Amino acid sequence: MRIPIARAISIVGHPVVLLLVAALVAASARGASPNQLWFVGGATVAFGAVVLGFSWLQVRAGRWSHVDASVANERKSLNLFLGALCIAGAAATWFATHRVQMPLALGLSGVLIAIALLLSRWVKVSLHATFAAFATALLWPFVSALVAGAAITAAVVWSRLVLGRHVVADVVVGLALGIAAGALFHYAIARI
Repeated sequence: MRIPIARAISIVGHPVVLLLVAALVAASARGASPNQLWFVGGATVAFGAVVLGFSWLQVRAGRWSHVDASVANERKSLNLFLGALCIAGAAATWFATHRVQMPLALGLSGVLIAIALLLSRWVKVSLHATFAAFATALLWPFVSALVAGAAITAAVVWSRLVLGRHVVADVVVGLALGIAAGALFHYAIARI
């Protein structure tokens, strides 16, 4: 029974899902207009669709065995694509909105992925844990949202360990990176 629950949590706790929810909650709590919320939601869904399309094409072309990108070389090509997509998305969002929050979050996401790639020789950073912690940090200072985010992050970490996708060091490094990126996000926003 643990494995099906862990799989469900891993899917629901996917980085794209958590970042979408965190972005919408944070934007809504900060008084974003309905049009701004639609933009945030639409941009995040489009991002997820591009990533799924890329993954599907890799499987169809025979370069990957599964859209999950579980093999090291598959993960590397996915992370290179994701990092580039985050940086391109940050630039596009900046030019479309001239606002700082979403481009900064996307840019930091690209940096997180780049760091995970750089560390891959020593640790298989859990991007699920990284982005669960980052999404939670984006919810600051809304206490009830932070508590919910922390509970979801704990469930995501548990699921990655139960599924055998990661060891404790992988999720600890991921959590530290996500928290650091969240702190950097809020520091940068406060300085602007």
